[in-house]
Amino acid sequence: MGLTMRVVEFECTDPLRLGEFWSAVLDAPVGPGTDGVNIAPRGEQEMRLYLVEERAPGRPRSRTRLWLNPAQGALRAEVDRLTCLGARVVERRWTNRSCGLEVVVLADPEGNEFCVESSDHEVAEAVRRFEDPDDDLDGMGPEPGSTGFAGVEIP
Repeated sequence: MGLTMRVVEFECTDPLRLGEFWSAVLDAPVGPGTDGVNIAPRGEQEMRLYLVEERAPGRPRSRTRLWLNPAQGALRAEVDRLTCLGARVVERRWTNRSCGLEVVVLADPEGNEFCVESSDHEVAEAVRRFEDPDDDLDGMGPEPGSTGFAGVEIP
């Protein structure tokens, strides 16, 4: 047996407005749902994000986080794109400090946190450099003075 994951659901105050944000993040159209909006990045049969209006407004929200990976380009460029769309950086963490791979925790316009990690290209380049006996790994790793964790003050 086994199960197939189909939907991740977020409760929010304004599904249509938040749907526009996530549509731009995932480069996927917003579609109708029974009681919210549906965003299917790879078509209706694949995993999708479902945004519904809060069912119990006084109840604390789930701490579920989506983990996303840039399809192309670099993590920093993707974080810049997401902040221009309305996301806010919550914190930055090193996933592998020795080679500069990191994950950035962001929050969408309603405060739902999500993570974006170094791209597959960045990971593959780090692996290639580590496996190359002639590479002195110069320029690899975190910036000088980095502690590996950068908290961002939240207003």
